[in-house]
Amino acid sequence: MNKNFDDNDIFDEDEFIGDEEFEDDDPDMPSEDEEDDLEDDVTDQDDPDDEFVEENFDDEEDIPDENDEFTELDFDEESSGVSEDADIPAEPKKYDPDDYTEDDFAEFPDEIKPDISETEEGGAKKKRGLGLAGRIVLVFLAVIVVFAGWTLGTKSGRTFALSIVSKFISSNAGKEDEVFNPITADPGEPDVPTPEFDGGELVVVDESGQVVEQEGVRHEDYVKTYLLFGIEEIDGAANTDALLLVSVNTKDNTIKMVSILRDTYVEIPNANPNKINSVYAKGARGATTAREAHENGAALLVRVIEDTFKIDISGWACVNFNSFEKIVDRLGGIDIELGKSEAAYLCTSNYISNPAYRTVKEGWNHLNGNQVVGYCRVRHKPTLGGAANDYGRTVRHRRVINAIINKYKSSALTELLPILRDCVAYVYTSLSEEEMTQVMSMVIENKIFTTNSLRIPVDGGFYDSGKSGIYNGYTNIKYTLVMGENIDKNIKALYEFVFLDEEETVTPEGEVSPAGEAPN
Repeated sequence: MNKNFDDNDIFDEDEFIGDEEFEDDDPDMPSEDEEDDLEDDVTDQDDPDDEFVEENFDDEEDIPDENDEFTELDFDEESSGVSEDADIPAEPKKYDPDDYTEDDFAEFPDEIKPDISETEEGGAKKKRGLGLAGRIVLVFLAVIVVFAGWTLGTKSGRTFALSIVSKFISSNAGKEDEVFNPITADPGEPDVPTPEFDGGELVVVDESGQVVEQEGVRHEDYVKTYLLFGIEEIDGAANTDALLLVSVNTKDNTIKMVSILRDTYVEIPNANPNKINSVYAKGARGATTAREAHENGAALLVRVIEDTFKIDISGWACVNFNSFEKIVDRLGGIDIELGKSEAAYLCTSNYISNPAYRTVKEGWNHLNGNQVVGYCRVRHKPTLGGAANDYGRTVRHRRVINAIINKYKSSALTELLPILRDCVAYVYTSLSEEEMTQVMSMVIENKIFTTNSLRIPVDGGFYDSGKSGIYNGYTNIKYTLVMGENIDKNIKALYEFVFLDEEETVTPEGEVSPAGEAPN
């Protein structure tokens, strides 16, 4: 150069004019040929974005695939300059978001925290979701919720659920083997013809052999009435000492329980009149199995009650007293309040058959099956409240039924089903699955949980034949309750209670009008 500068010199571009300021023989400046070579060298450098082409390789095998990865074996000492003993770093581990959670980066500043959400191919983010098993569980739970909502929230759903319960009851009813004791002829009476049946229906004929059609039996759509009875089998006899009509009424949404006194004197088709507790045995005579005895005996008993009290009976269920003891035990016992005299009597008599259980006391007691059966049979001592004789016994029967209802009316279905399965195994019934569903639907849909009770014959509607008895055409029937001309009074009281008929009064003019209303 022609001029040198120090740090204090000020650069002035006017002092330089083109190439004049450089001498051709300046050693620091490249010649024209050297400048061309430098340009060629720069041009020959690999561009990272260049693609490989076959012209760059002499040997076909040397052509690399663009997806190939190079390893240390691709280099030798001479070409790569890498020593054999040199440490070649391993391939770095790929980052997998599934290996980490947000907690692993809690201490990192937000600006450098990695995004650990899952990604799809191509780098698009996707939300974490449940696996296949999780989705199946969610679908299953959703189905259960929808089904439960339908079952509980709709009438059709509840009917469907009740039909399942009905099928459950029907399939288990009467399964428990019962020891069958053939029923012999009633002592003191001549042989009574075995009742005739046609397609399961009782056929009643008169003395001339003509079929007697049933008349005057009342039926209402808002009432369903069923007969429940308990059988006590002793020495070839089979007396129904517990008789209960249960009516479901959807007009006032109540369950009506009507106890029939066992000593009630009734007419019996093809037999002499007798106490109502003897009717079952007359129908069951000649049966060869327990089921046949129950069906035939119940058919005759239902016919007698319908003919006597003029009320339609939709079905029946029965249980042997020994089986009833097992049922109460399966229920875990029930709570009953005892009066002083009846408690003392139960502890000193054999009504409680197992002496070890004669430990009851006045007041509330938790009774087991053996104690409950003894309690239901007592009639020689007044019950709590003063009712004695057969009246007191029917009161005890209703108290036992109410105690069972009160104990389980708030129980969950899952708790009731196993108990129900075991209990109905001892019960025989005429109800079909459809009939069971119908009556349960009446109770559930109308929320019928209130019970009322009545006893027939009603006070003033009968007289006691006493020790002298009443002649039935063959012998005197002692201590029986005869309604006679008071039968209409008992039917009227029954209709008012079950069908909610208004009580009628007779005016001095002889006009009949509902009680509390003036005649027109």
